[in-house]
Amino acid sequence: MKNFTLFVALLGSLAAAEDNGLYDPAPPANSAFVRVINAPAGTLGGKAVTADKGTASVYVVVPQGEFDAKVGAAAGKLKVEAGKFYSVVPSGNRLVLLTDPAMESRAKALLVIYNLSKAASVDLKTADGKTTVVKGVKAGDSGNRAVNGVTVDLAAFAGDKALGTLKGVKLERGNTYAVVVTDGGVTLTMGSTKTK
Repeated sequence: MKNFTLFVALLGSLAAAEDNGLYDPAPPANSAFVRVINAPAGTLGGKAVTADKGTASVYVVVPQGEFDAKVGAAAGKLKVEAGKFYSVVPSGNRLVLLTDPAMESRAKALLVIYNLSKAASVDLKTADGKTTVVKGVKAGDSGNRAVNGVTVDLAAFAGDKALGTLKGVKLERGNTYAVVVTDGGVTLTMGSTKTK
């Protein structure tokens, strides 16, 4: 009986040790989550990040307060608050810090659209143009909407002109999606966080 108890205790400790390796460690309580959009390479608080043209990088964890950021040729100090999510967008030789919305319901998918094009205002609609998902996103700004999980064709419009289409977008509940509109087209990136 003693050997059996020892065996069960050993199995439990091995399972716990294995489980610890499955997940990244939880970020410190005073952390913010920051990513770059539309930047081939950069550093956020000393952490390297990349985002292909028109896409969003993973979120990296940085301590609240000021931190150094460099994205392409643009560099500077940015200030963030604990528990919030941000996107850094290069604009010429300066960096623009946009506050991203928090996921309020894991029962929905969160769509965030970033207008990095020259269009004064952009709408995110179904590809047929009949249903508006997010309306009136000004140049250099973002807009968002929580939606049900669905597979849908989406498009960004400037007035009646389609700027780009995303076919067969599978929006899953509990996930966030970045739709980035540039003068070169429209891209979609599912959000993720890297805590290491």
